[in-house]
Amino acid sequence: MGTVVISLDAELGWGFHDREVPESLLRDTRDNWLHLRDLFDAYEVPATWAVTGHLFLDSCLDSHHNHPAGERCCQRPVGDLEADDVWYGPELVEEVATADVDHEIAGHGFTHVHLDHERMTDEFAIREIENCARAAAERGHDLSSFVFPVNKVRHRDVLAENGFECYRGVNRLLEDRGTLERQLTKVSSAVVGKPTPPIVEPYVDEYGLVNVPASVYLFNFGQEYEKPFSALGEDPVVRQVEAGIDAVANDDGVLHLWLHPHNLRTSAHHRRLRSIVRYVDRRRTAGDLQVKTMAEVADDVRRRERTRAEPVETA
Repeated sequence: MGTVVISLDAELGWGFHDREVPESLLRDTRDNWLHLRDLFDAYEVPATWAVTGHLFLDSCLDSHHNHPAGERCCQRPVGDLEADDVWYGPELVEEVATADVDHEIAGHGFTHVHLDHERMTDEFAIREIENCARAAAERGHDLSSFVFPVNKVRHRDVLAENGFECYRGVNRLLEDRGTLERQLTKVSSAVVGKPTPPIVEPYVDEYGLVNVPASVYLFNFGQEYEKPFSALGEDPVVRQVEAGIDAVANDDGVLHLWLHPHNLRTSAHHRRLRSIVRYVDRRRTAGDLQVKTMAEVADDVRRRERTRAEPVETA
């Protein structure tokens, strides 16, 4: 029986610290956290919410010296949005943590600085990871999983030293095949194409962490690709993911889907995600697959490794 994992990069304004923050997008994103919680509750689907650590705070006295977004960045409003709406979100985290479904709260750095940033010294990286874990712990969340900002996997040794057990890795197979968007530009009729996202096999890396690689990003398309499909009443991402769900239902691997709450910008985006979650629930109800968080998958991997390492008794 295969497994579906859904992880979310929950970052609010910190996801845009390195560029202009789109005010309208952020205003909708706060609502999207709640829409997603309700959707997952409706279908009893647990997810891994990778939260940027600063969002656990309700205030901050740190000047964020040498931060790429500038000093005291977390005190700045964005348009009509107050700083509390952009840089802080403890009440949103609580809404997820107390949902009917048992979601996992995971880490996503402290201020979403990419761990390959030109200013990213070892000391900066350590602070980003340590402060994330500390801010969560002060709210009662013991983090086990980590999602690297913009998927730049670095400083795994620091993760292990701070008690993390697993992370979302980059799927090399997917990189070799190219993104879904690039694939579809190569065919004359993309609606006919139905590339199946790779089924992944999580494993323990050299730091003792479990790598739970991503399979597919649910919002790879730009608007120039979405409009033609919308006109045809076809969503190629739904077709692709359904193919992946069908494949993993007959496999022992993992189909790892991921997105950001801010990706849900149109009614079509909401329909896409609801269609995918509904299909996951349908195949699970049929007994074909299970839905787990990243931490649960990591526990399964470690249990399997221990079983393999146990000596075989002989008569």
